[in-house]
Amino acid sequence: MTSFDFIPSSARHTWPGGDIVSRQSFPATGNFDLVANAFGLLMVHNDDVVSPGEGFDMHFHKDVEIVSWIVKGAVRHRDSGAEEETIVRAGMAQAITAGSGVNHAEVNANGYSSGSFLRVIQCWLPTDIPNASPSHHSYDFNAALDAGGLVTVAGEGAPLQINTAGARMYVARLHGSANRVAVPGAPFVHLFVVNGNVQAGDYDLAEGDVLRCRNLDADLPVSGQGEILVWGMDRSLNE
Repeated sequence: MTSFDFIPSSARHTWPGGDIVSRQSFPATGNFDLVANAFGLLMVHNDDVVSPGEGFDMHFHKDVEIVSWIVKGAVRHRDSGAEEETIVRAGMAQAITAGSGVNHAEVNANGYSSGSFLRVIQCWLPTDIPNASPSHHSYDFNAALDAGGLVTVAGEGAPLQINTAGARMYVARLHGSANRVAVPGAPFVHLFVVNGNVQAGDYDLAEGDVLRCRNLDADLPVSGQGEILVWGMDRSLNE
């Protein structure tokens, strides 16, 4: 039986760093059990706003799949296995396989005097291939999104591949009530409103709101004015 759980933006955990404000759909900063708090395969879903020139200095990841969606601004990415920095801009996504271990840094590519903030949604999923060779790839989805449809960003059949079977990430930019997309049914669906106001089935959602669906056995119609980021997952870490 299909069930829905509406989580308002105000219910998110907030980590108020001096230069980074992280609004977290799952408790992530600190000593938390990411698997126990996961929904489906999604362990981390952080909505981060980063001050000009600031960010996350070199830090270590191992055996996790990371997908980042750039909402505003640009992120400068540098890791221990790359000879050059990568700039990922709004409307682009980056997928990282941490694999056997990678040190990397993610900072606002716009300098201290620019006045330009970075907003990025970062998601973590478990890997199916422990100790894989670390890698990262990025892709520009702006042209596809301007058409108004639901775009598959990461997962099977998407431009960005991840080593987590049964997980797919979608993004859509909705341009008004006449623009409707159908979110595919799945055992676990996590729908996040990046900005604007949308209607998902019988639910009216605003920026930062989440609708979690279990056993969604039919497509979910979504319309409105704004951007949504959706994970559809075929299995769960803890159910």
